[in-house]
Amino acid sequence: MKKIIIGLLAALLFYASCYAQKGSSYIGAGADFGIPTGESANNVKAGMGFYVKALLGVGHSGQVSFTSGYSTAKAVAGIPLKTGTAPFLVGYRANFNGFFVEPQLGYAIINARFEGIEDVAPPEQAQGGLVMWAAGIGYVFNNKIEVGARYQSGSNNGGTWTSFGLRLGYNFSLNGSKK
Repeated sequence: MKKIIIGLLAALLFYASCYAQKGSSYIGAGADFGIPTGESANNVKAGMGFYVKALLGVGHSGQVSFTSGYSTAKAVAGIPLKTGTAPFLVGYRANFNGFFVEPQLGYAIINARFEGIEDVAPPEQAQGGLVMWAAGIGYVFNNKIEVGARYQSGSNNGGTWTSFGLRLGYNFSLNGSKK
């Protein structure tokens, strides 16, 4: 599966570099609010984080997207567990007069830290990764302020992680001013 993801990334990078001059390119950053769904909701509360995104223009209404970030959440029912998620996603954003649709595919690094009982058990930490996909929709005001929602899911060794996310961010143009 890793070979497939690397192949897709290479193909998208090549495609973007060939046609990036035709569209609008941006770099964006913002806040990310995640609400676990499915089995994930039984173990983890809603969490907060940040994201950064590069949007490389391909054509007049599309962009190849590269997204990363970091978000944290705490476990439910008083369990002293903290989780962190760092996704690395590649996708395509189709723009429709401010509205956008953005499917993505990539990999996420997950870490979980169980702090145990102080002075008795040392902190334990587990790390791993999973193949992740996401489907997002949203609206961009004046090509700058972005409001979006997405559903994302990842799996590894039979376990799944699913969540619904809300985003608020700001996009900076990489095309310079147009006079």
